[in-house]
Amino acid sequence: MQKYLSPVKWLGGFALLFIVISLIFPSISAGIADERVRSGVLIQSVPFVAIFIAVLLIYILLIVLVARRFNGKIPNRAHRPIELLAIAGILFGVVFLFQPLFFVSYRYGFTLVLASTLAFILWSHVVPKSAKADATLPPITPAQQIIAAVIGLVVLAVLSFGAITANQPQEPYGVRQRVWNTYDDARKAEIADTAWSEFNNVDRWFLVVLNLFPSALMFLLVRELVGVFTVREAPAARPIRQTG
Repeated sequence: MQKYLSPVKWLGGFALLFIVISLIFPSISAGIADERVRSGVLIQSVPFVAIFIAVLLIYILLIVLVARRFNGKIPNRAHRPIELLAIAGILFGVVFLFQPLFFVSYRYGFTLVLASTLAFILWSHVVPKSAKADATLPPITPAQQIIAAVIGLVVLAVLSFGAITANQPQEPYGVRQRVWNTYDDARKAEIADTAWSEFNNVDRWFLVVLNLFPSALMFLLVRELVGVFTVREAPAARPIRQTG
């Protein structure tokens, strides 16, 4: 427990301090008499910088806690695929950002790059077991693959349904509300049909592809966890009695 308390005390304490600074600084700056100083960029940026530093410290704290908890405990056969999945997320995110065909990818490409980069940085601080340790592990069974695949598909279905529902086209379908109000019913119906057609043919499938990454991560985690619990619950072999 002590190995967790020290980083929580220092990193968490400083993060809390910067959060407090971001909350109370607007009240302090309001007391500055000089209007030019009070409205200066340096003074106005203090709350933002304080929050940014607090978030950075919390992320560093998360890395430290995860590393101290899982260093030397994750099999290399589980560690490596998760690392490759994060790299794939970065590469796909970059492609989504720079491809010229579909606008929807611009909305989510940066999110995928950011999440995958943060995941890669965190996971790269976790030291797996040695490659030799994988030789002592029981092989992955078909039952592990099936259970993990089923759970991964369920996660994919739930995440995709939520993403599709949350991103369905709504009035005024990307048009300024003031401009939308000037259109007649026929023009509105035409814009709505175009938006729904693009959503059903492009956006819907893109959201499914996007959610393949957390679903694949769940598959890898569940596959190893099922193996761990199977080994723990397996009955011990009875010793063979020698006769004669």
